[in-house]
Amino acid sequence: MEIVKMIVVLAAFILFFLLLNQLEKSEKLNSEFIRKILHIGSGIGGLALPFIFEKKSSVIMLGAVFLMLLISIRIVKHKITGFKKVLETKNRKTFGDIYFIISILGLWIVSSEDKVMYALPLIILMFSDAFAALIGEFYSKYKFNTGFGTKSIEGSVTFFLTTYFICINFFLFFSDIRSINIVLVSLLLSILTMILEVISWNGLDNLFVPLFVYLFLRLNLYLTAQELMYKFWVIMILFIIIILNRKKTTLTRVAQTASLFFLYIVMIIGGIKWLIPPLIMYLGYYHFTPKVRGQVKDSLRGLLTIAFTTAIWLAMSIILDKNKMYLIYIFTFSLHFGIINLIRDNAGNIKRETFRMNFLMGSIGKAFAFFIINYLALSRILDFKMLIGIVIFIFGGIFIYETSMKIFYIIEKEKELSGETKVFIASGIVFACSILLLGLGML
Repeated sequence: MEIVKMIVVLAAFILFFLLLNQLEKSEKLNSEFIRKILHIGSGIGGLALPFIFEKKSSVIMLGAVFLMLLISIRIVKHKITGFKKVLETKNRKTFGDIYFIISILGLWIVSSEDKVMYALPLIILMFSDAFAALIGEFYSKYKFNTGFGTKSIEGSVTFFLTTYFICINFFLFFSDIRSINIVLVSLLLSILTMILEVISWNGLDNLFVPLFVYLFLRLNLYLTAQELMYKFWVIMILFIIIILNRKKTTLTRVAQTASLFFLYIVMIIGGIKWLIPPLIMYLGYYHFTPKVRGQVKDSLRGLLTIAFTTAIWLAMSIILDKNKMYLIYIFTFSLHFGIINLIRDNAGNIKRETFRMNFLMGSIGKAFAFFIINYLALSRILDFKMLIGIVIFIFGGIFIYETSMKIFYIIEKEKELSGETKVFIASGIVFACSILLLGLGML
């Protein structure tokens, strides 16, 4: 019986896809509109799965078939090229359809027994994302570059309002939580998913948004009103800090928005102790590193790279020694701070291929000052092996970065690396040093 159901669902999807393909060929509808019909139609199919199938394995097998079908459409040219146009427009290459199927499978695996937890993430993704994209496509006047593409203020506002409307009504009909909790949960979800949609790229919002909604509901749905109010004020205070500091940062507006999301997640997961190092770096690097004339704004990509190489230790603290992970966490920000000092100096230094030992030692000194301030204020963990390792790797990491840059400029005298590339290199060095520090701590 399950096999029959799988065949029927697969056949229905293929017929739906053929219909959209004919609409695309007829050029009667805009390509973006057709993609959103596919988006909503796929979501409705996903919502129906718990009412159709009894076994998890059936949906997993069906999802695998869908993934192979979508990947084949992208790979094979010639005869099915028209199908590919249904999945992406000429000006926008995206893997959103593949991420959408992965999201449905992920939600099915973790929450198919709980239809509420399974459904709300998909409904938000279906309608908030579709409405935001359509408003942004046809009615936007205020667009901004994310570093990965163009989005609009109108689209983001539409995403927020649609999500809030969906959540309010969904909780009223399908939950038993108090009215004040409904308002707070809906407000927090709307703000955070809107930010997440803004900073996603190449269709990754189809993966990030539903899985984030699921995690948020698991962690927050049944908290007290006081706990939810605390989380609301956290994001409001961080938002005020970002706004007040917007002219004292080299980040693009989208990267500043991503900073808000990153700082909030760190605060909620780790608390004030884990928030302080990234907040100090965010507020302090502009004032305590060299100024660059004609500064090119630092991109979202660079910020995400730094966020990954630091936040991984917060995640690791859940399963490993929290004290050791916190020392590595402080170390990563300290080493980043020292290297950022070098990056900003090199941007205005015409003799980049020569070593300036005074400035190099100054960068090391700033990295140590950053570490010592955070260590004395927040940690004071007496792990001599780790502390000695931190001293060695701050020296080593900064010397490795500076030496690699000097070698590059000696070889490529006329060539200039972008600030984003320098951040990628710096983050790779920081990550390698932090892994070595972890190995030393585990000995």
